[in-house]
Amino acid sequence: MNNTQTIKMLQDALLAQPENHNLRAHIIQLMIDDNDLTGIEQLTNNQIDLMNLGNQSLSTKPEISIKLAETELLQNKANAQAYMLIAKAHKLLHNNEQALKFYKIAAVIDESLENVEFEKLAEHTTPTNPHSEQTSDLSKEPTTQPETAKPSMLSHHGESIPEHEQIIDDEFIETDPALDALLDQKLIDFSDVGGMEELKERIRMSIIYPFKNKELFKKFKKKIGGGILMYGPPGCGKTLIAKATAGECGAHFMNISIHDILSKWIGESEQRVHQLFETARRKSPTIIFIDEIDAMCIKRSDAGHTASLVNSFLTEIDGATSNNEDVLVIGATNTPWRIDSAFRRPGRFDHVLFVPPPDPSARESIFNIALQDIPKENIDVRKLAKLSDRFSGADIAATIAAASEEAIQEIMKTGKEIKISEKTLLKAVKKHRPTTLEWLEQAANYASYANQSGLYDDLASFIKNS
Repeated sequence: MNNTQTIKMLQDALLAQPENHNLRAHIIQLMIDDNDLTGIEQLTNNQIDLMNLGNQSLSTKPEISIKLAETELLQNKANAQAYMLIAKAHKLLHNNEQALKFYKIAAVIDESLENVEFEKLAEHTTPTNPHSEQTSDLSKEPTTQPETAKPSMLSHHGESIPEHEQIIDDEFIETDPALDALLDQKLIDFSDVGGMEELKERIRMSIIYPFKNKELFKKFKKKIGGGILMYGPPGCGKTLIAKATAGECGAHFMNISIHDILSKWIGESEQRVHQLFETARRKSPTIIFIDEIDAMCIKRSDAGHTASLVNSFLTEIDGATSNNEDVLVIGATNTPWRIDSAFRRPGRFDHVLFVPPPDPSARESIFNIALQDIPKENIDVRKLAKLSDRFSGADIAATIAAASEEAIQEIMKTGKEIKISEKTLLKAVKKHRPTTLEWLEQAANYASYANQSGLYDDLASFIKNS
C-alpha cells in the first residue's frame, strides 16, 4: 500500500475519531513524506506543532516547510517564527528577494529574530543606505585616542581646527564661527513648499502656534520646545519642510548633519552634542534639525559603546541641566523603527509625523521649480505630476536630468539647438521606477505588524488609501 492510499484510509478513520490528535499528526507526517500537503488546512488545529514539523523538514524539503509555515499563519498571522521559517526556506532555495521580504516581517514582529546572515544578504541585494558606512563604523571597537593628541574642536563640514586656533570652552559658544556657520540664514516658509497641506497644518498646531503664542501656552502650563520626529521615504522633502517650519516660526535654523556630531574619539561626540545645544540656547528661538538621526538615536541595546552618546542626547533634549525653552529639535529619519523608544517619551519627540511622497500638487510644484531656467518647450506639468505617482523630489529631479541628457546628446550629434520636449519628459517619467516603492514595502510591515502603540497610524492610512 502506498502513502496516498494509507493517507486516504487514515483520513477516513479520523472522521470517526476527530479528537485523535496523534492520528492527525501521523497523517500530516505521511503527507510530508509524500511531498503533498493538499488539504492540510483541514487537518490542523492548536494541538499540531506545524512549526516543529516545518523546521524538521527545512534542510531537505524547504518547499514543504514554506507550506507548513503558511498553514500556521492561517491560524496566527502574527507568528514571527512562521515568517522566519519561510525566509530560511526561500534562502535555501536561493530566492533571496522573497527570503528578505519574510525576514523583515519576522524581525518587525520579534526583534530578537534579527539575524546577521540575513542583514548581510540585504546589503548585497538592496541599494546601500546613504549612511550605512557611517552606521557600520559604530559597531567597531572605539579607537583610543593617544595621550599626546587632543580632540580637535568641531569645525564646519567636520574639519579640524588647528590647536593654536582653538578656544577655551568658556569662549567657545560665543565666538566659534564653525557652529554659527551651521545656522542657516536663508530661511523659507510654507509658501515655498508645494502641497502637503495636511502635514503643514499638523506642524502649525504642534510647532508654529506654540512658538507664536507663548503666553497662551504658558497659561495652560504647556511647554514651548521639545522635539518632533519626521519619517518617510528618502528624498521627499523632510529637510525642506523643517527649514520652512523655522521660517514660519521666525526662528534660527540649525541644520546638523550626523557627521557634524560623530567622532572616532571617545567622548568627543558627546562634547559636540553639548556644544550644539548650547549654541542653540544662546541663539534661541532655534530649531535644530538633525538629518539621519537614527544613526545617533539607535536603540541602546544595539548601540554598543555609543550608548553614552544616546544618553547624552537624551540629557540635552530633556534640558535637565539647562533651559530648553524656545529650542525645538526636529529629527528626520527613513527608519523610525531603529530609534530607541526612550526618545518618544513626553518632553522629547512628542510628535511623530509621517512625510509621505509628494502629492500631485507638490509634484507639480517640484516639476515647475526643477524646470526653471532649463531650455524647454511648452510642457503640461500637470500631466507629468499625474503620471509620476509615488515619485519623490529626487525621482523628479532624476527624470529631468535624464531628459536633459537626451537633449544634450542630440545637440552634440546634430549641432542644432534643441529644447526639452514634453514627449521626452513623459518617456523619462514612464521609464523611471519610483525609489519610494522599496521603502513603502518595508514600512508596510511595521504598519501591519508593529503598530500596537499607533505610532504608524499615518503611514497605515496612507498605504490603505493609496
